[in-house]
Amino acid sequence: MRENFKTKVDQYVAALKSAGKEEVPVIRSEFAAWYHALTDSEKSELTPFWQDIKDSARQKIAEIKEALNELQQLQNVKIVVEGAEYDLHEWITISEYSRIHHLKVSRVQNWITRGVVPRSKVLAIPQLNNMKLIKNEVYAKA
Repeated sequence: MRENFKTKVDQYVAALKSAGKEEVPVIRSEFAAWYHALTDSEKSELTPFWQDIKDSARQKIAEIKEALNELQQLQNVKIVVEGAEYDLHEWITISEYSRIHHLKVSRVQNWITRGVVPRSKVLAIPQLNNMKLIKNEVYAKA
């Protein structure tokens, strides 16, 4: 009986995957009718099979939660410089800024030197050999 049930569940899952939205309720209804037509002894025989499915689902859910947690941590990338915290989604290197905004690196560096880019929009990181990051905003020659 257990192999027949596994086959029936596999067919059910395959049918759900290939079905359109309007077909899903019909497929679920047919499967429910089949299951409710089983005798109590057949249903009790299937208890270990259901437990295996539940355990597998719990394991997949835990893996998904872990992956989502990792993604969340990637989104919260921050750097602390001299006690201030900066979101690295907003701050990029000068060369990256130049590439994104179709400018020469020398022009952006010149803007920084002349104050076109305000000092508060430039971050020098001493721990990284004073590498400069620039806030990713549009700056124009004054």
